[in-house]
Amino acid sequence: MGSEDAERHELRFVTSAAASADARALANVGLARIDLLVDVAALVFAGAAIALGFVLLGIAVAVVAILPLLGSVSHPFQRALIAWRFGSLLGKPTTVTMDGEGVRFENEVASTFVPWSSVTDVRSSSRTVALFRDRVLLGYVPASAFASPQAQARVVAFARARATRLS
Repeated sequence: MGSEDAERHELRFVTSAAASADARALANVGLARIDLLVDVAALVFAGAAIALGFVLLGIAVAVVAILPLLGSVSHPFQRALIAWRFGSLLGKPTTVTMDGEGVRFENEVASTFVPWSSVTDVRSSSRTVALFRDRVLLGYVPASAFASPQAQARVVAFARARATRLS
C-alpha cells in the first residue's frame, strides 16, 4: 500500500438543518446561478419601473426578487422542511472518515460506507463539502468540522482525486 493510500482524514460535527440545507444547495449550483441572474434582472426592472413612475409595480417586483436572494443565502424554507421531516436525525454527533477506500459516516442513528467508485463529484463552498453520485447527495461535511479553510481545501483535494468521474 502506497503512502497516498494510507492518508486518512477524520472529521467530527453535529448534524443540523442548516448544514444539510447548505449541502443540498450545492446540488443545484447551475440552477442557483440562473436564479441569481433572473433576480438581478428583476431588480433592474424594478428600479426602472420606479424611475418611470410605476412605483407599486417596481416595489412588488423588487420584493419578489429580493426574497429568493435572501433565501439563497440562508435557505430558511429548506431548513424548516429538513427540521420537520428529519428532526430526529438532527443534533447527532457525527464522525466522517475518509481514506483510500472511501468515506464512512457514523453516528448513533446510522453508519454508512460510500466507496470512492460511487462518488462522481465533490463540491465545496465556504460552508460545506458535499459528495455526489451524479445529482444525488451522498453525504456532507460542514465547514465547522475543519480546523481551517486550508484543512477543508486539503480534504476536498483528497476527495476529488479519488472520486470517479463518469462521462
